[in-house]
Amino acid sequence: MGATQPNERPQVDDSTVQKAVKGDESALAQIYDTYARDIHRYILSKVGNPPDAEDLTTQTFMGVLESLPHYRHHGQFSAWIFQIARNKIIDHLRRSKRDPLEIPLDIAYSDGTLEHIIKRQDYERLRILLQTLNDEERELIRLRYVVQLSFVEIAELMERKEDAVRKSLTRLLERLSNQMEVQNV
Repeated sequence: MGATQPNERPQVDDSTVQKAVKGDESALAQIYDTYARDIHRYILSKVGNPPDAEDLTTQTFMGVLESLPHYRHHGQFSAWIFQIARNKIIDHLRRSKRDPLEIPLDIAYSDGTLEHIIKRQDYERLRILLQTLNDEERELIRLRYVVQLSFVEIAELMERKEDAVRKSLTRLLERLSNQMEVQNV
């Protein structure tokens, strides 16, 4: 069970970001089209409630619109957008007084993302194991396999070095694999 590469997804180039900063509507639409699905998947994996995920996705892009005039290129644009989403999730969880550790991690999304980690019949055992992970470990799994961010994007978002993220995820996947094997015995 190695760290497989997620499908490459389109990125917004710097010129599109600069146009969006200046209020270009087609550039703003391109940003939305590029990131909306992944932002929604990420939020849904954190809050577990589709109506809340839709609302938080809308709030995220409203936050992007409000913050875009102040955006300064300091790395991956996608990490900047996902940080806004993370902040919206934190605010939502704080308002709802839900413990983020109690939120189920359900990465069995309709496009089969879970098959990148294990065989389908092991899903329930893995789901139980994932619930035992700490917040940072869950976040690594979500960002890499639900949202399919690159290691560079994850590192920037989590304020860590790329190599450290890669090693952490590899160790985490090895540990989960070992735990799955022990349960199979």
